[in-house]
Amino acid sequence: MTGSEPDDAARWREAAELRGEHAGWVIIWLAPVGRFRAYRRLPGARRDTALTDPTAAGLASQITRAEQAARSPASTSDQAIKDS
Repeated sequence: MTGSEPDDAARWREAAELRGEHAGWVIIWLAPVGRFRAYRRLPGARRDTALTDPTAAGLASQITRAEQAARSPASTSDQAIKDS
């Protein structure tokens, strides 16, 4: 799926807005596949976090859930075990 140039420009603006709202995340618009993608190494994560969604709102929701999961007590205890 490919979008038109005006649509892609709007999606890039949405990606820039998401970067402003979610510091610490690399957020891009992948025009050839019609999806937003976000990357971040979250505390307590076993590997880098990579999220993708066709809508900016959907990606923002995933980012929020990933950040909440990284702050959860289970994630903290998993990190403590890993660090010991």
